[in-house]
Amino acid sequence: RNPLANIRSSAELAEGIASPLAQKNINDIICQVDRMSRWVRELLVSLRPASDTAEAVDLVAAIEDTHQAFAQQIERNGVHFSFEGPHMLWVASQPLQLTQILNSLFSNALEAMPKGGVLHAQVSVQEGQRAQLVLSDTGKGMSQQQERMVFKPFFTTKQGGLGVGLALVKRIMERFGGSVSLSSREEEGTRVSLTFNIAAGEDHGAQHPGS
Repeated sequence: RNPLANIRSSAELAEGIASPLAQKNINDIICQVDRMSRWVRELLVSLRPASDTAEAVDLVAAIEDTHQAFAQQIERNGVHFSFEGPHMLWVASQPLQLTQILNSLFSNALEAMPKGGVLHAQVSVQEGQRAQLVLSDTGKGMSQQQERMVFKPFFTTKQGGLGVGLALVKRIMERFGGSVSLSSREEEGTRVSLTFNIAAGEDHGAQHPGS
């Protein structure tokens, strides 16, 4: 995390002497560094969890929080986001772990759609005790070989990427009795499906219209 701290300090110093036009760009740098720092902290916690005990977490609220966190990038990329599902749905996970999963999936989808597209999230109840989140994009997609490799640790299609995103998603989902699958076609998009255990004793929630 030290390189991020150095970038932030340098940006803060530059902000004090920069022109008003440049200050907005510098402020963007600081905001993105803070976001990356949070991701690093979350990644460290995810790799060394304090407990494997699942908690009841509202999946729908977590999706909306992630949507809001990426709202500027979604608008900047010209992406239309839509949601279909209940108003709330409690699943067995941990708040920090679920945030890490959704951050990774939203980030991947938006990087695949730099010039616009559609990002759709659909949540449904499967056979009473299971919940499913399907996140689909209309981005550049993957080759069959890439699709076979996406859950391997340290595999990445991104220049300079660490390649821990989807491998970590798989690890977290399985930690709490869930699963993840992915299908993709080049130049058509990618579809990621997450299956959770519904938290015991929780209400499935009311239906939420698409947006």
